[in-house]
Amino acid sequence: MIGTSDVTRLEESIRTLREIDYRSGGEACLDEVRRRIRDSLPLLDAAAPEHVRRRLQVALADLRNLAGWVCFDAGLVNSAHNHFCHALVLAGLARADGLTANVCYRLGRVFLHHGHLDEALRYFDLGQLAAARSGDVLAAGILSVNSAWACAKKGAERGALELLGRGQEQFAAADRGEVAGWAAFFTEADLSGLSGAVHADLSGTAGRQHAGTAVALLTTAVDGYGEGMVRSRTFSLILLSTSHLVEGDVQAGVDVGLRALAMSESVGSARVRDRFRPLVSLARRYHRHAEALDLAARIDAGTEPPAPVRPLAPGESRAVVERPPP
Repeated sequence: MIGTSDVTRLEESIRTLREIDYRSGGEACLDEVRRRIRDSLPLLDAAAPEHVRRRLQVALADLRNLAGWVCFDAGLVNSAHNHFCHALVLAGLARADGLTANVCYRLGRVFLHHGHLDEALRYFDLGQLAAARSGDVLAAGILSVNSAWACAKKGAERGALELLGRGQEQFAAADRGEVAGWAAFFTEADLSGLSGAVHADLSGTAGRQHAGTAVALLTTAVDGYGEGMVRSRTFSLILLSTSHLVEGDVQAGVDVGLRALAMSESVGSARVRDRFRPLVSLARRYHRHAEALDLAARIDAGTEPPAPVRPLAPGESRAVVERPPP
């Protein structure tokens, strides 16, 4: 028989794993998330009172939601989609529309990251339907701002700014007293970071005049992120460096880019490595600026993906060396 204490322990483990993901990246907790999923599978068939079962379904849906995000961050897109599909089924069984909206947001981000912008927008729209059913204004705000980002990448300036304004209004109107763990990341700092991302992309697709706005917003985000949000701060630093370079302030771009590179050393994330690539290309345009070229070279050297581990031959052993986690 599953009791409340069993679900509470699962929820606490999800909270801990999510903190590791934010701080150290998906690669740092991927194995542990997978282990938690394996360990939790028997819970689906265990007897439980109805109120406990519904809470359990929400927790298991969120565990799959986290697993999808961690796999996405580690560059395992097919695995991410598989986990997100499980999360949608479990959230549907629990009638947890707020969580369904969050899963749709994260699915949309997978497509956005890989440049499939229309697909991203479709998932963000599906998420808005779930957010409306639940009355979750914060979830709606997350989806609106991310839709704005997809529009900015498409060069749809007017739509991007309208959606961004809507998302900012929804954030201001949301009750942030008790926020579900899957949405707790969306703070004032994250809103500034996402708003800065919208303007940073608009500076490339609609006009460089957006770069100055991006600089101000991203600076606010970098200063506002808590100590545990290392990956998010790194993302904002990368975009801040890029925006400085777009403005033509090469030295500021180089200085911030070096900060981003140093911070990324503690984060195991394929997404972080991917996000550096546009910065490298932009820095290399300043071919007469030695420090910009040095920044590009340092990023290339410092963001190589980890080498795959060679399978052991029969009878072969591998020495285990203790080292601190990344």
